[in-house]
Amino acid sequence: MSAEQRPRRTGPSRRAAVLGGLVAAGALAGTTRATWVQATAPDLAGTAQDVAVSGADAAPAVLALALAALAAALATSLSSRWVRLLTGPVLIAAGLGAGLASLPPLRDPAAAAGSAVAESTGVVGAEVAADATSWPLIALVPALAVIATGVIVLIAGGSWPVGSRYRSAAVTTAADPAEDPAAAWDALTRGEDPSLAGPGEDEDAPRAGTDPADAPGADGAGTPPQR
Repeated sequence: MSAEQRPRRTGPSRRAAVLGGLVAAGALAGTTRATWVQATAPDLAGTAQDVAVSGADAAPAVLALALAALAAALATSLSSRWVRLLTGPVLIAAGLGAGLASLPPLRDPAAAAGSAVAESTGVVGAEVAADATSWPLIALVPALAVIATGVIVLIAGGSWPVGSRYRSAAVTTAADPAEDPAAAWDALTRGEDPSLAGPGEDEDAPRAGTDPADAPGADGAGTPPQR
């Protein structure tokens, strides 16, 4: 393929985009394991209990969207060029949704911690005193990275090579069954007849393993006897 026919690559490679998406989505999922809200509420005995609410409990949508971004990043590694039209928007939507879902614990930490506090103390509807940590803000960083990865997939994905373009020439070469039985089976799988002469071969030429004297026209062999 000449330089004029070769597609011009713009932006990061497919591998860089996939790795970037995996790292960003993994980091986003990792932030949900940290404490997003520190709450205090009374238990059944009236004793105040301190409850550390993780991001997975305070904002469960963030974890779900991070897992969706992980799946989209893995799907981007497929060789089909049209996959980017699906995985790119999914990454953008997942990053945007995760960023928005991380904001409620900052605005109303008591409401975000309500379910986890009720499960921990056994009291539903108790007065909860809660403060948000810095982790909801930290989660915005990998969420933005996921969005950026989706934009890169959409913009640069059109110049990524397709896997079938690098098929080895040996795959399409006619095989000699006497020399390589496995290659003959491959030829049959492609719908080819390995017993036929390959390109550039003479059908009347003697095949491997045969005596040239038995070939038609060799020293009169193969001609009908004279009566």
